[in-house]
Amino acid sequence: MQRPVSWNWVALSVLIFTAFEIVLGQGLTRLLAGSTTSHMLMLRLEMVLMSASFFAGGFLIGVVSPGPRLVEPAIGAGITVVFTFFIAFFSPIMIYQASLSRMLIGGVVGFGVALAGAHFGEKLTGN
Repeated sequence: MQRPVSWNWVALSVLIFTAFEIVLGQGLTRLLAGSTTSHMLMLRLEMVLMSASFFAGGFLIGVVSPGPRLVEPAIGAGITVVFTFFIAFFSPIMIYQASLSRMLIGGVVGFGVALAGAHFGEKLTGN
């Protein structure tokens, strides 16, 4: 029998992704302090930063959750991507235009990366 989705673990996943992004971002900021970088490099680094936080957060949930929790961090990553796209609605800058297709692609990628992290975390604990 399939376990129901735990929305508490989904919410905790969103918070963990945010925490990982803050911690990793602080390290990246210290590493790049005083250097000149292009806007494109910063966008690539942000993409890597988000992906790393999804993987690490999924892994952590996979390790600490009681029993298998694969879907919860993946759903949380999808929700995090949707929240990120809300920037487009509150920003007057046209470069941040949101589209449903971009949001879906980002959500699917985030879902997959967090799912992979959770899978490795569950595998490490034997679940």
